[in-house]
Amino acid sequence: MIRKSAWVWLLVALAVTGLPLAAQDVVVDGLTNPRGMAFDNEGNLYVVEAGNGGDFDAPGGRAPIPVGATGQVTRVSPAGDSAVVILGLASQSRGQSRGASAIWVDDQSIWLALGESPTLMPFSMGLVELSRDTMRIRHFVDLYSLEAAENPDEDIVASNPTDFAVADDGTIYIIDASCNCMFSWTQADGLKIAQTWPIGDISPVPTGIAIGPDGDLYIGFLTGFPFPEGGASIERWSGGALAKTYTGLTMVTDVLVTDDGTIYAVEFGVLGDEGFGPGQVVRVTDSGQETVLGDLPTPYGLAQDADGNLYVSINSAGGQDGAVLRIAM
Repeated sequence: MIRKSAWVWLLVALAVTGLPLAAQDVVVDGLTNPRGMAFDNEGNLYVVEAGNGGDFDAPGGRAPIPVGATGQVTRVSPAGDSAVVILGLASQSRGQSRGASAIWVDDQSIWLALGESPTLMPFSMGLVELSRDTMRIRHFVDLYSLEAAENPDEDIVASNPTDFAVADDGTIYIIDASCNCMFSWTQADGLKIAQTWPIGDISPVPTGIAIGPDGDLYIGFLTGFPFPEGGASIERWSGGALAKTYTGLTMVTDVLVTDDGTIYAVEFGVLGDEGFGPGQVVRVTDSGQETVLGDLPTPYGLAQDADGNLYVSINSAGGQDGAVLRIAM
């Protein structure tokens, strides 16, 4: 069995180096492990940076884990001006580059998924709602405590929320890669385990979620080591039941569904006999996948602007040369 601890970025040591990109494609650069993104109603793009750990060595497994408060959120205006708007988010490195991973913005709030960190960093492994006006905490949803109490996949206790989506009725669906589960949360009902994926020969490792125009949930899977080419998938859930599975994908990190039902996904890369190869953005159909933009160095998150253009974060694991690219559609 490949355990959930295989959800790490140790293979980044084998990953492709930054590839040359046309200058007009770059929306913002100089980011540290950029992950998820979201637009607000004014057209500002918010980019979550997982950070690169820090100077404190926390106990962890076979070796200490460098941790710190290097995660942050960068906002890019429609004019292209960028500014850091949230600082000091928990981050860990040692090849794993875990930290804040996803974001959602409305007129009043900013929601963030805060990824796995050692338990001595309490502001992690959960979902937080911040006031846009004051940046003070409105809600903190503690995923780790429910994972520790229930351990739904019956594996090691670990929580690493990587993505979430907000339904029209206000329900938040949270994907946890280390728990191999999906949580649901409402202010009225609190946090619940909505779905668990059992661990087989290879861990499923759910990583991305999107809600389609019909309210269906689309959930992408990275899979665990050895990350077999074509071994990942996207599941479509309708009314609490699995309605369809899109197969033949590789190392999916994010999913986006447009208003017309078109499905896009990010494939992080391909681990082959000659090492780690580049990833891509693909369009997913009933008959397979079509490359939208390929040869990308460790791509991760997807977003779409009001005009239908796509945005993808790249160089998302291992350095400070992260960037966001615009894909004209």
